[in-house]
Amino acid sequence: MTDEAEDVPLLATRAVPAPRQFRLVGGIQSAAIAAFAGFLALIALKSGADAVLGPADDGNLRFAFVWSAALALAAFPVLLALHHRAMIGLRSRTHYLVFPDRVEVRRDAGSSRRAIPLDRTVAVESWAGPLLRPLGLATLILIVEEPAGASGRFRHVFHPLPNVEKHEEMAELIRARMGGARGA
Repeated sequence: MTDEAEDVPLLATRAVPAPRQFRLVGGIQSAAIAAFAGFLALIALKSGADAVLGPADDGNLRFAFVWSAALALAAFPVLLALHHRAMIGLRSRTHYLVFPDRVEVRRDAGSSRRAIPLDRTVAVESWAGPLLRPLGLATLILIVEEPAGASGRFRHVFHPLPNVEKHEEMAELIRARMGGARGA
């Protein structure tokens, strides 16, 4: 049975969407993935056309290039929409709650949540790049030590918390709770 005091967060903050981050990172990643898909399509279409129609230098290459370019151009807005969903849509609905024994990542007022235990958290890292720093945001990375597996070795799992609004306060609170959890 949980105590009601444990259900009250010590700190609640949110992930803030950064449109500049989406435009730059989302645009570059979408273009790169679309270009790579187009390149793979070019190779597949050229090889397929050569196998079906026989090797012909100009006709098969032109055919493959046109269709692979069309695929890349069609893939770009789809990939950009997926990046928008991840970098703007989901982040605008994400909240981080620090409890005495865990950090919870919640979306849509509690419908989807992920709990990160503080008793196994071994480190907290903060990173703010040139796109997040001017906005006062940072990405916190919680490093959690997982129990030993079949090999007998412990492993570290990284839990990134992107675009945290009160990152200094949250990092200090987590570090303080890690020490209390280790000492208990």
